[in-house]
Formats: sequence, structure tokens, C-alpha cells
Amino acid sequence: MSMACAGISAWIISTSMTLKSISVSLLFSLLLWADGCAGPTGAGELRIIDPVLQPHEDAAELELLVRRAHDRVNAQRASLGMTQLSLDTRISRVARRHSARMAQGGAFSHQGFKQRATAIGRFMPYRTVAENLGYNYGNADPAARAFNSWLNSHKHRQAMEDSRFTHTGLAVAKSSNGRYYFTQLFLLPR
Repeated sequence: MSMACAGISAWIISTSMTLKSISVSLLFSLLLWADGCAGPTGAGELRIIDPVLQPHEDAAELELLVRRAHDRVNAQRASLGMTQLSLDTRISRVARRHSARMAQGGAFSHQGFKQRATAIGRFMPYRTVAENLGYNYGNADPAARAFNSWLNSHKHRQAMEDSRFTHTGLAVAKSSNGRYYFTQLFLLPR
């Protein structure tokens, strides 16, 4: 019997950043947010994270998970008559750094979202950017589990189905204990 767990439904925060304001909606517990914000290194201190593959990660496996999650999101959008999201490798690199940070022991949170949005803005000016996160382990198809969790969450589904978004970046990192951390960024360029 395999043990399965998903952190999306109880731990996800949906964040949307516009040009002048950041709005953060906590879906569940402020306590989880407060507990996770500082991360393992203390108040405000950010660890240096290596977004390069770790010894326990398989590049082909992670690429397949990215492709599967991306295809599911685009299939959902197509079922609603929406245009598909273009998967941008530059945005995906920003997402990979965040997934790697979480997989290497950082807090499962949207901490640093403003910095990720700023990094994206350096190469692709935008009007709006949003982010979905997920983690799970013990599942036969981690990409399907992440997608289904996003689909069953109002705020995450809203980001996936927002017709304004045209570009996305998606990345997966795997922790040494086998957890998969997904980061998907959605973008409306200027």
C-alpha cells in the first residue's frame, strides 16, 4: 500500500500581482502562512538555492511532469474555448528556482513572489502575473495530482482559466525524500 499526500488543498495561497498592487488571498490557515513565511533560516533570510538538478533528480522525469501538467492545463482551457498558454522557457527557469528552493527545504509558500515577478519583468514586461504551487508524493502521476488539486481549488482554477493569460512557465523539483514541488506562473505580457 502506498502512502499518498498532497499539500495543495490545505497549504496553497493564490497570489496575483498587478502593476501597482499585490493581493494575497489565503485560502485556509493564517497560522500555516505565518509558520511558513520565515522558512528554515529565520526571519527574512533567504537561502542560496541551486536550481540545477540535484543527484536524486532525473531530468527526463521532471520534463515529462512539466509537459503533462502543461498539457492538462491547456486541455482544460481548450475545453472552455480558450487559447492555449505558450510555455516560455525563461519563465520556467524562474519557476524552477522556486520549486528547487521548496524541494531543498524552503517553506512551501509564495514567499518571494514579488521577486519572481520582478525577475520576469526584466525580460518580459507584463500587466499581470499569477502563481500556482503544489506538492505531492506517493502518487502514480504527480502531474495529474497537482493539476486536479488546482482544478478543485477556486483560486487556483481561476488562475488556470483566466483568459487574459497568454504565457506560462512551469517547473517541477523533487526533494531527496521523493516529494514533487510544482510552480506554475501565468503571465499577461504588455
